[in-house]
Amino acid sequence: MAIETINEYAEPDPEREDLTRQAQPGAAPQTPADVTLRAHATAAIKRLLQEHPAMAKEIKETLRTRVYLRELAGRTNQAEVTAADTDDLVSNLAVKLDPAGHRTLGFGLGAALVTGLVVLDAVPLNWAAQAFGLTAAGTLLVTFILVVASIGAMLGFEITRSRPRRRAVLAVVVTTGYLALLGLRTQFLTTVAGDSLPVAFLQSAVLTAISAGLVWCGAAVLARTRSFGYSRARGAARRAAQAAGDARAAQLAAAEKLRRHIGMLHQMLLPWALSAAAPEGVDHGTWAAALEEAIHALFQTP
Repeated sequence: MAIETINEYAEPDPEREDLTRQAQPGAAPQTPADVTLRAHATAAIKRLLQEHPAMAKEIKETLRTRVYLRELAGRTNQAEVTAADTDDLVSNLAVKLDPAGHRTLGFGLGAALVTGLVVLDAVPLNWAAQAFGLTAAGTLLVTFILVVASIGAMLGFEITRSRPRRRAVLAVVVTTGYLALLGLRTQFLTTVAGDSLPVAFLQSAVLTAISAGLVWCGAAVLARTRSFGYSRARGAARRAAQAAGDARAAQLAAAEKLRRHIGMLHQMLLPWALSAAAPEGVDHGTWAAALEEAIHALFQTP
């Protein structure tokens, strides 16, 4: 049974091998005597395998490793194709969305930073909302509206990045809004809190500057953040490249394991084969070389 399994995967075809040898550069032409000698050597190796059933386990392990190596070769090829496809997609998206390579933040990191800046901006905006003199619920509503306006300003600066005129109009609108908040906050501090005008103006200016700075930082973060699709494609490309690398490493490990098994079979078979009598008219050195060649043909790596 072991011999039949070997033949299924690795039995050499003398005619095909003769043609291959003749096609190799510098290979000596095969004579009928050479073909006959190699057939005798192959038959001797098979006979030894039948006479030593203890080698069946090693043979089965060798064949199992060979099949596994072929599967890994297919997986490696598929992983490399996937990695190449995802890399091409990332390259196309980079040309379309980030030709200068300025967007260095992933979508998740950029979104987290912008969210943190918005949360921080809610504090000075809440203080600014108190200048309207509303109830607690009304103040929270105004704060929410101001926060939404801040987010809109961040997104607006990002959207109008390549449109200078619209960006300038947006900057004028945002500046006007902050000046209005500065005036309302100053008036609130002078009338309600009783602060002097310089002190009230200084406090209001600091709060307004903090809020404006947070909005500017948010716009800067958005300018360095990749889009969701682009960031997702880069992540897929990294995973595909990692998978291809792992598949290649597994394939190399399996190939090395197969070589060890074949080397062990070679070490076990060759001494037994050399103890067999050489065919008539064949010297010992030629017979040993033919046996070694037959072993390599029977257990050659894919």
